[in-house]
Amino acid sequence: AAKIIKEAYSVLPIYDKIVPTLLDAGVWKLPETCNFSIGVPVGPMLAKATKSVSEIIDKFQGREYTCEYKYDGERAQIHCMEDGTVEIYSRNAERNTGKYPDVVDAISRIRKPTVKSFVLDCEIVAYDREKKRILPFQILSTRARKGVTINDIKVSVCTFGFDILYINGKPLLQEQLKVRREHLYNSFEEVPGVFQLATAITSNDLEEIQKFLDLSVNSSCEGLIIKTLDTDATYEPAKRSNNWLKLKKDYMDSVGDSLDLVPIAAFHGRGKRTGVYGSFLLACYDEHNEEYQTICNIGYWIF
Repeated sequence: AAKIIKEAYSVLPIYDKIVPTLLDAGVWKLPETCNFSIGVPVGPMLAKATKSVSEIIDKFQGREYTCEYKYDGERAQIHCMEDGTVEIYSRNAERNTGKYPDVVDAISRIRKPTVKSFVLDCEIVAYDREKKRILPFQILSTRARKGVTINDIKVSVCTFGFDILYINGKPLLQEQLKVRREHLYNSFEEVPGVFQLATAITSNDLEEIQKFLDLSVNSSCEGLIIKTLDTDATYEPAKRSNNWLKLKKDYMDSVGDSLDLVPIAAFHGRGKRTGVYGSFLLACYDEHNEEYQTICNIGYWIF
């Protein structure tokens, strides 16, 4: 019963609809009455971590899969209703429409005339249109969280689409990724630096995937997302699935960077960390200025 309620909430996270159904019809009726609805954000499907290309090939042996760039931006779910209204939601179902008026403005340019409504799963990244390159996530994070106007924008963004969950009144969650991707490719026009489809290849060759991984890192991406295409390839809302794997440069000994840092401050813990330090502020020594420069805040846990 708990699993059914959790699945219903991941598709339709509205207690005002779920609770009355539970009281009137019981838990077993939830899948019939609480379905995906445009305008209501679905919990995003997430990928499990993996550490090497060979591990991917072993796990997906005998199945067709695709490798996509993993962009370093903000996960977004764009809902475009039939009346032209556009809403943008974060991975935590927060309304982000006011943060990205330029993305909303671009919808009329990127959707084909046959597309009346859709739900797009995508990544919004900071982008330098003059140099045609992706910028670090830290640049994107300087944007105001709401109330942004087109004239206020100092950080341009590009939206990279990689999945479509709904098209012209039809939910696609139960369709295989190969079918969803066909809808995606047929529904939008790419506008360089504004809207682009995620760079992807379909291959099970170790060397080819390794080269593609290196190319993604050189293109300012985090690594790759690997997804099954036509077997066990439905969209699984709010689930970290074995059918999506992520291979990030940070996970790989041969690609990741290492830093020598020093803790210079500590913060009191909260919740389970009450009574101990919950995190530390780390810094590196700047020999030129003879001072420590702060780098990051890192969590701390006692086992």
